[in-house]
Amino acid sequence: MAGLFCLVFFSALALADRSALEQQLEHRRWTLNDNSPSQIGALAEAHDGYLWLGTHDSLYSFDGFDFTRYRTPDGRELGIVSSLLASSTGLWVGLRNGGAHLIASMEEQPSSFDLAHGVIYALAQTADGSVWAAANDGLMRFDGKRWQQLGSAEGFIGKNAFSVFVDSSDRLWVADEQRLYVLPPGARKLQDTGVRSQRTRQIAQADDGALWLIESDREGLLHVKIDQPQLQATHIFIGEGANAILFDQHGCLWLSTAGGGLLHVSRPNEYGSAGFDDIERLSSRDGLSSDFARPLLEDSEGSLWIGTQNGLDRLRERPLRPAGFPPQAHNLAIAADDAGNLWAASSNLPLMRLNEHGLHELPLRTQITAISTDPRGSVWLAGTEGIWRSTGDQLEKVSVLPVEHDLDSSVRTLLIDNQGALWLSLNRQGLYVLRDGDWQQLPAPSEDPTQLMPVSSALAPDGRRWFGYRNNLIVSHDDQSERHWGSAEGLDIGHVTAMAHSQGHSWFGGQRGLARFDGKRFQHLPLSESGLFDNLYAIIPVTGPQGEDLWLHGKGGVFQLPAEEIAKALNDPTHHIHYRTYDLQGGLANDPHQVLALPTAVRSSDGHLWFVTRNGVAGVNPDKEIHRDKPPKVRIASLLADGASISLQTPPTLPADSQRLVIHYGALSLSAPEGLHFLYRLDGFDSEWHSAGRQREATYTGLPAGDYRFRVRALNQNGVASEQDAELRFSIDQVFYRHPLFILAMALAVLLTLHLLYRNNMQRAAERLRTRLEERHDERERIARELHDTLLQGVQGLMLHVQAAADSLPADQPARDKLENALDRADQVIAEGRERVRNLRHAHEASNDLPQTLHELDQLHEHADTEYQVEIAGTPCALHPVVHDELSQLAREAVSNAFRHARARHVRVRLDYHPRQFLLRVSDDGHGLLAEYLQGAEPVDHWGLKGMYERAAKIGGTLNIDSAPGQGCHVQLTLAGPLAYRQQLPRARRWLNWKRLIRSSQS
Repeated sequence: MAGLFCLVFFSALALADRSALEQQLEHRRWTLNDNSPSQIGALAEAHDGYLWLGTHDSLYSFDGFDFTRYRTPDGRELGIVSSLLASSTGLWVGLRNGGAHLIASMEEQPSSFDLAHGVIYALAQTADGSVWAAANDGLMRFDGKRWQQLGSAEGFIGKNAFSVFVDSSDRLWVADEQRLYVLPPGARKLQDTGVRSQRTRQIAQADDGALWLIESDREGLLHVKIDQPQLQATHIFIGEGANAILFDQHGCLWLSTAGGGLLHVSRPNEYGSAGFDDIERLSSRDGLSSDFARPLLEDSEGSLWIGTQNGLDRLRERPLRPAGFPPQAHNLAIAADDAGNLWAASSNLPLMRLNEHGLHELPLRTQITAISTDPRGSVWLAGTEGIWRSTGDQLEKVSVLPVEHDLDSSVRTLLIDNQGALWLSLNRQGLYVLRDGDWQQLPAPSEDPTQLMPVSSALAPDGRRWFGYRNNLIVSHDDQSERHWGSAEGLDIGHVTAMAHSQGHSWFGGQRGLARFDGKRFQHLPLSESGLFDNLYAIIPVTGPQGEDLWLHGKGGVFQLPAEEIAKALNDPTHHIHYRTYDLQGGLANDPHQVLALPTAVRSSDGHLWFVTRNGVAGVNPDKEIHRDKPPKVRIASLLADGASISLQTPPTLPADSQRLVIHYGALSLSAPEGLHFLYRLDGFDSEWHSAGRQREATYTGLPAGDYRFRVRALNQNGVASEQDAELRFSIDQVFYRHPLFILAMALAVLLTLHLLYRNNMQRAAERLRTRLEERHDERERIARELHDTLLQGVQGLMLHVQAAADSLPADQPARDKLENALDRADQVIAEGRERVRNLRHAHEASNDLPQTLHELDQLHEHADTEYQVEIAGTPCALHPVVHDELSQLAREAVSNAFRHARARHVRVRLDYHPRQFLLRVSDDGHGLLAEYLQGAEPVDHWGLKGMYERAAKIGGTLNIDSAPGQGCHVQLTLAGPLAYRQQLPRARRWLNWKRLIRSSQS
């Protein structure tokens, strides 16, 4: 920033209406509308980079964007601040009521000291760590532990100390009511210098070592040379009282005044009896927040800060220097020729040419909307009245427009090729070419009415003509043909409004960013999605030490993309490009009813880049070394959940019903806060970083429950990223109906309900079936009584008659033998009948002998080659009589089928007595059953299978028969425990049998 405040370019700047000082410096102010405090009386830059403001209200910190009112951790404010000192141990704050505070950090309670009852005018620190305070009650010193008031024993004989200052040699200078003292390093007693000053307000030191003093009630300064044994003091008249004095890093003098604004002296040592030879003023008429200015401060980045009665002001060197064209010019189009001239045409002023000799107006006053420089260096201009060409310092009219003048027939773009042919695009008309004095209209490249005429054009190094159209179309012309380029080749930038061609590749900008063209395909450059790079007006490639930088001019301003960043982005589409921004001077001041005048940016023969902005034409030297700003310090300011502020002292846990989260963040950048841009990411939700541009808040809606980490990083206008990301961890509670414990409890409740319903249904079904079984049992007993009382008794009586008849026959009579045999068979039938009747009446006694019954089944069959086996699982218990009878008959039929028909070698019967389920299984390895029998068909004169199914259905059981020809047969009947057993097994016993039930179901 060499020569920051020293005036240059006098010849060009003298023509502008604004002062040279204002054109050299960029001025930014913060007032009440920007939440800036007023009545600023002290300024200091802390070691962490924050700017501190002491006001008549309280103490504030400033990060370049937001003002934050300081409160101690217990919520107290400090009061009216009169002086500030940024020391190695923290920020010292002197108060109007005589107190002093040391703020070591924002999280700690400040150290407070009650020095006196008067104002603390100034604070200073010497190299030994001692802090000195000039107070209304005298001079005081802090040795690191306590404050001590100095008096005559220490060489101070005044009643009040008004100023303290430490010079470049670590000498302490102190001023009382009328004296100036000095304390050399290592000395213990102040020395009277002999210089008399009236209540010195402030002391400053110039580059040559001289001291400058502001005296109260005097309209001048006191200049003290201290490089001589006898100090020499000279009064310099300035015509008004000064409040503060500052020498910047370039030796220029700044003075704040009480009512006169800000004074600037570029050569302070050149003064006479009437004052300084050159002095400039910056006042409220020039944009200063107030003419009543107080403290001055130059920060570590070279910016000048002024505290005023109404707010805060900042001055710094303009990155873009004004060219010197009149600021009232509208709709500018610029061009640069080979002779070093910068041409500018507007819609309301004559044609202008700027060079080292100053600004010149040419006798052409018409609306010009397009300018172009041909390969020979001549400038061509096109407007509503025709086309002109520069010839030296003169203008020559080449032609009128190929169509009659119309409000909609403005020239969009102008191009002159290597053969001297002129290519002209007319709004709503089309593309024309002028060769040998004849105009020819070229056909539109498509049927799209918006692509009737190109909106941009450029000549490539190989001589090819390129034209950009709306809706993502580029057309190139050579001597033989034309070619169209669009989405099929990867182009995706919308309206093609800017282009630049280099050897081997080209750049195209438009409505949706920037693309690189390698001769075959377009590659979109991943730029910020914040809208900064939308609607690009101009692209200027500049070759530098690292490669080809790109300078872009668009709606968002002027940007520089470094070559190394471009290379990274082309290799990695996810890379976020670090760029440098040059002021917020986009948004050209064009008439909305007129066509944008082109070009808006050019490179002159001396290498400078010139851009048309809302404030006129401004330029920058791309070869100038850019001052590398400090990395911004990013921080998270607040978290809002559904509009309520959430404390960030500890990682917060947000309510489950939180719908909208807003996270406010910021970064420290005093020199260019408007050039900051941010990246953020929410771990646990986002899959990649979001580019937020200059936006300082992130909003999330409908986040699910879980743990999150929000991270944000900042990049300044030079593309320097913050050294460390700011992080915020927080959690969102789960809604109760989605909580795992709630879901588990509900699942258990549903299962319990289903279980109870199942048990209830089973009990009801068992009761109904049991009632039916009991009715059948009663019917059996009735039948048994009837059989016993009628049939059996009748048969017995009949047998007696037959026996009597047999006895009457002779013994040798053949009929007698037959009757005797019949009577023997009748006795057997009577015996069997009585046994059946007994079983009917006393079935409960036989209901527990099912295993024995099954063991005896093999005695009914001859099976010498067949192995018969009965297995029992669990403890046998009494079955319901009806169930016992039906199971016996079903098992008899199954075993009989295995012996008689299957010709099995192994027959196995299994009984499983489980509390919840009774199981009967008959398995054999015989021939098996035919498929049609399993599907319901019965063999002729055999009803066994059907009877088995009927018996199972009668007792509420489930019968499954699994068989295939040659693979044996498996008959399995399952019956619920409550239906099978006469009495339920004990609960503990049933619980222990779960494992047996599972094993039996799998077997």
